[in-house]
Amino acid sequence: MQISKLVMILGALLIVTLFLFPLWNITLEAPQYPTPLGMDIYINDFSDAHPHDIKNINLMNHYVGMQYIPETIPEFKIFPWVIGLMATLGVLIGLFTNYKWYLRWFILMSIFAIAGIYDFYLWEHDYGHNLDPKAILKFTNSDGTVMGFQPPIFGSKDILNFKVHSYPKLGAYFLAMGIALTFIAYILGKKKTKKRMLISKNKVKKSVFTLFSFALVFTSCNTGPKAIDYGTDSCYFCQMTIVDKLHAAEIITKKGKVYKFDATECMINNLKDIDTATIDMYLSVDYTNPEILIDATKATFLISKNIPSPMGAYLSTFKHKEDAISKKKEKGGEIYTWKELQIKLKK
Repeated sequence: MQISKLVMILGALLIVTLFLFPLWNITLEAPQYPTPLGMDIYINDFSDAHPHDIKNINLMNHYVGMQYIPETIPEFKIFPWVIGLMATLGVLIGLFTNYKWYLRWFILMSIFAIAGIYDFYLWEHDYGHNLDPKAILKFTNSDGTVMGFQPPIFGSKDILNFKVHSYPKLGAYFLAMGIALTFIAYILGKKKTKKRMLISKNKVKKSVFTLFSFALVFTSCNTGPKAIDYGTDSCYFCQMTIVDKLHAAEIITKKGKVYKFDATECMINNLKDIDTATIDMYLSVDYTNPEILIDATKATFLISKNIPSPMGAYLSTFKHKEDAISKKKEKGGEIYTWKELQIKLKK
């Protein structure tokens, strides 16, 4: 086998080490913490640098209104697919194609890497600036604007009495090395253009285009409902633990971020604090089908004093209008559309 093919395959396989080693690390140093707090970021998980570090970070964040570091984010479902499919595609390219495809894989993987860094920056920015206006402590800049607490994407930064460090870990170095090796494979392969391919040119093009399309389809970002972990997840608006399986709700942004609520009234009350232009889906649990989330904008709502809801609005959601009418006959109350309900709750 040609050296260029071996180098290409090795480069593609190196990125699989992201399943084993952390990609990034964020560390917080402060006088009150003799042992710095730290968080390792994998492609599919957040992990404590030391026992209970993330829990302690979340406790501090609560006082200044920062969001809790979640156990999972939508990217944790997407990144493993991207890495797995790109590694598979890279190995197949190394086995069956010529050096020109090495460059195409290098460019595509570089784009994914840059997109990942940009997504990391957006996550940090939202994490550091999307603060709870009801926070216990509020800090402002010298010009009177609300202080942000965004960690650096790379390097160190002073935030209040903390020194925050953000640097790549072993997984990031293996990723960079793997991408670099595929470019080296391209250079080596370019010198061997007179050698015949192991399979016919037309069959190679057809198979690689199929694989390429397969990779693009399955690595595209999709947003959708996320199951609520009752008894564990907390309401984004009121911070109460979500336990009621008849009234829970969700908001999903166009970037795939999920906000969970213990009741539809919490979801609607939260709308005044966020940019609704960023929202992709409003979801509420169908009262007749516990735990099943439906499109709230197309649902029918019943406010009945005989059907309690978690936050005291006596509000229930129905996928089918006839179910809401039937329940109204049984329990009493008033029926509303999505638009009418927002007007009603804003009074």
